[in-house]
Amino acid sequence: MATTPAAATFLHHHLPPPSLRPKPYLRPRLRRIAASLNPSPPDETPAADPPVIPSISIKNTEPEEVARRRSWVEHGWAPWEEIMTPEVAFARHSLNEGEEVPLQSPEALEAFRMLTPAYRKKKEAEPGYMERLFATRDTPEPLETTWAGRLPLRLVPPRDWPPPGWEVDPDELEFIREAHRAQSERLDMEAAAASGVTDVEKLEDAPEDLSLDRYKMFLKQYKEWVEANRDRLEQESYQYDQDYYPGRRKRGKDYREDMHELPFYYPGQICYGQVTTVHLHQGAFVDIGCVHDGWVPIKGNDWYWIRHHIKPGMKVYVEILAKRDPYRFRFPLEMRFVYPNIDHLIFNRFDFPPIFHRKEDTNPEQLWREGGRPPIPRKKPLKDMEKEPLVSDHPFVETVYQEASCSQLWEWHNAEQMILDYEEQNPDKFKDTTYESTVDASTFDEENRVEYTEGYFKETLLKKKVVNINIKELDLDAARAERQMIKKLKKEAEERGEEYKVRKLRRNKEMDEYDLMQWRRSFEERETLIRDICCRKALGLPIEEPGRYDVDETEVYGKDYYDPEKPMYRYDYWGEPKNTEKTKLEREVELHNQQVVGDAKKWCEMSYDDYVRKKLRLEAAEARARQRQASEPQEEEEEYDDGMDLDLKKMTDPHAPHNRFYITK
Repeated sequence: MATTPAAATFLHHHLPPPSLRPKPYLRPRLRRIAASLNPSPPDETPAADPPVIPSISIKNTEPEEVARRRSWVEHGWAPWEEIMTPEVAFARHSLNEGEEVPLQSPEALEAFRMLTPAYRKKKEAEPGYMERLFATRDTPEPLETTWAGRLPLRLVPPRDWPPPGWEVDPDELEFIREAHRAQSERLDMEAAAASGVTDVEKLEDAPEDLSLDRYKMFLKQYKEWVEANRDRLEQESYQYDQDYYPGRRKRGKDYREDMHELPFYYPGQICYGQVTTVHLHQGAFVDIGCVHDGWVPIKGNDWYWIRHHIKPGMKVYVEILAKRDPYRFRFPLEMRFVYPNIDHLIFNRFDFPPIFHRKEDTNPEQLWREGGRPPIPRKKPLKDMEKEPLVSDHPFVETVYQEASCSQLWEWHNAEQMILDYEEQNPDKFKDTTYESTVDASTFDEENRVEYTEGYFKETLLKKKVVNINIKELDLDAARAERQMIKKLKKEAEERGEEYKVRKLRRNKEMDEYDLMQWRRSFEERETLIRDICCRKALGLPIEEPGRYDVDETEVYGKDYYDPEKPMYRYDYWGEPKNTEKTKLEREVELHNQQVVGDAKKWCEMSYDDYVRKKLRLEAAEARARQRQASEPQEEEEEYDDGMDLDLKKMTDPHAPHNRFYITK
């Protein structure tokens, strides 16, 4: 059986052809009016507007283009065709054309052929394709980086020397730190160059008048630290980094003996190195002779502007911006390029340096604090803690097991009393032994200590909670001694003829002591909180830690009235348009009040609303009359007959109106 392939492709294929679709019915009297008159131009009439009453329509014969230009002149601003860019104008005109323009230029034809995967693969396999492709692109001129004077590479000991946990001679350390005080003195580079100090490859070749004794002392202590910690650092590198990637510590065949460790460098130091790696989402990595490659943060679209200036293998000058913990941060050394200087080409900055997220990092606030991130905002409590009553429930008394709150001490107390009752009910069984010696404590399951089941009580099925207590947690010796004491006191009271009443047992007193301890701690915490608030108010400091809780935007900025459904909040809103319902109604009322009825001197004597109601009532009455007239059968005209034919049946009918008073039986 033949099938139509396009029968189920689109929904509009199921519709009848336009020539066979039913047309909306218009009365003959209104067809000409509706086709000729319209109160608004076609581009200003909203689709959902009700039909306009023809009697109050505006007789507008002005063409659309003429009306547009007149509106431009009256409002004093140029049409959009004059302020559009050539590209936009071409796109607009080409879209309005509705026809395809054949490709003519060789570049356009080649680009169209490259859309075919087979042709593209064939062209890319040709020798020299990549060279020809990049040869046609514009390569910017190299950046020119200049300074006011020469760029000195200073030999200054780091300010954070020695590393944490490493002890050095205090006198030598004091001698080294005098170099930091001498940093404020300006060095005459021209005098140093005149004396022959230009390029010093080794520290031993430097002249004596540069006062490098402090730096030599630092190098001596640094070499001692490296000899003692090199093996440990390499072992930790294999422990924390399973695989090597740029920015991490070099090891194995990549490690060299002349490489410097992190304590050798400090923020602000100018270094000379070579670009080793570029990464689209991380940045560039520079080898400055350290076990860690320096990280220059560049990401995303910034590479479009930098790709011609920073390439792997080129020699660069960099400045160290930060030195961080290598076990928390992915890239310990953060740098920037000094030569070539590309800072003006970087727009997408990293908010925070990337860090490691390890399994042992269970406290997110501590992780954020160590990583330099802002504190995680919390929901602000609805109640002020300094105004709340003191807490008197100790956590040891009120314990939560699987979302059910219960008293642990109270459970121990019940378990001890139940065991003692069981021993008293079976004296022969526990004559020479105790209950705890008959129980195997190794089979206790801590995770499933609370079980929820159902049980019958007097023919009623109720929910039952079973709590398993570890026998090692109970103090049965103290409970037996307490019960013996209660029996003794009860017996003495009966001998005296008195009634003995147990006030509080040992576990009840213990719970009261824990609650009192918690109440005192809560009291001290509230006193400390109130004291801290008073001190902050006295010093003019914020009462709450900034960023600790979420900011209530309604208090700071007021209520947010943004509603995406309203046209006022659209990006292209330029004011209230002229074709809204309210403006359209005002225009029709004004037209009605100014329109003449009959002669040219008579105005409308009723309001617009009353006129519309009256008009609708008249039209409804006319429609009902036409419908009633169409439903009644039309009588045919009888032919004229001169003969007088009398119908005796009608004449003698007693129910006829002309016979009911005259004919009797």
